This record gives sequence, structure tokens and C-alpha cells, in this order.
Amino acid sequence: MMNGMTRRAWLSAIALTIGVLATGQASAQFGGLFGRKESVPEIKVEQLRQLKLDESKADSPYVLVDVRTKEESSVSLIPGAITKFDYEKNRDRYGNRTVITYCTSGYRSEQYARELISQGVKATNFKGSILEWCRAGLPLVTSGGDPTSRVHTYSSKNKVPAKYEAVW
Repeated sequence: MMNGMTRRAWLSAIALTIGVLATGQASAQFGGLFGRKESVPEIKVEQLRQLKLDESKADSPYVLVDVRTKEESSVSLIPGAITKFDYEKNRDRYGNRTVITYCTSGYRSEQYARELISQGVKATNFKGSILEWCRAGLPLVTSGGDPTSRVHTYSSKNKVPAKYEAVW
């Protein structure tokens, strides 16, 4: 059982923590433990669809990069996309373009976009990624460019509309 002194010390520590968090001073007080990361620019499905991306056009201001694993991206891609592997291998080719990253749901692609930004690359993350693309009923292609309805969903918990075949 806590005595009065111990209880007051705990309550003071809790109050101090809440105060620090509420005033936004957490980063300074806790060495960045609670600090916020810089936000990554995002693009939504309708904006991406309107870009009509074509990786082969040298004058395109954008390159769409699928950051999923080889196993995932071998099932399907968003039309006009290249894999992270291809981007990294030919990075100089895309130097002047804005890199639009996507994955399954947007987490890994946000991390990669953040990494690219820290390296001085103009990058943005496709919010919702390939799952959002599918929810909008938009087409997918194989790595060879053929239409497909298959999509790697990473997990059976990630659902796609009935017109698609989920693979995990």
C-alpha cells in the first residue's frame, strides 16, 4: 500500500508527464521519444488516377514506385508503376521526377518516401496504396503489363472488392 508521500510523488510525476505532453515539449523533455516526425506529402487515389502515369515517358514529372516485396509486386502493379528494385537500380534516370510511393496500405511507402525526402528527393506517398486503388475499382496489371484481377493483400485481413482475387 502506498503511503501519502509516495502517492503524492506518483501523482506529481503523472501530472508533469501530462503537462509536458500537452504543451508539446515532449520532444525536448524526453529526447524525441514522443517527438513527431515530419509529415510526408500524400496523394489520394483520384489525384493519382488523373495523372495517367507512364514510366516510359522520359518527360513525365512523376514516377510511381511500388515498394512492396518482389513476391507481392510479382502478383500485380498499378499501371505505370515500377518496383522499388527497378527504381533503385536506375535512380539517375528518375532524378528530376517526383517519386510517388505505394505499398499495400501506405505504411511502408510512407517510410520509404520519408527516406527519399531525407536524401533530397521530391517524394509523396499514395495514401491507402494498392488497397485503396482496388476499393476505387481501378485496373491492375502484371509485371508484363497484362490486365489482371489478382492483388497481393499481404494478409487475409485486408479485403478487396469482389472483382479482385486476393492473394497473400
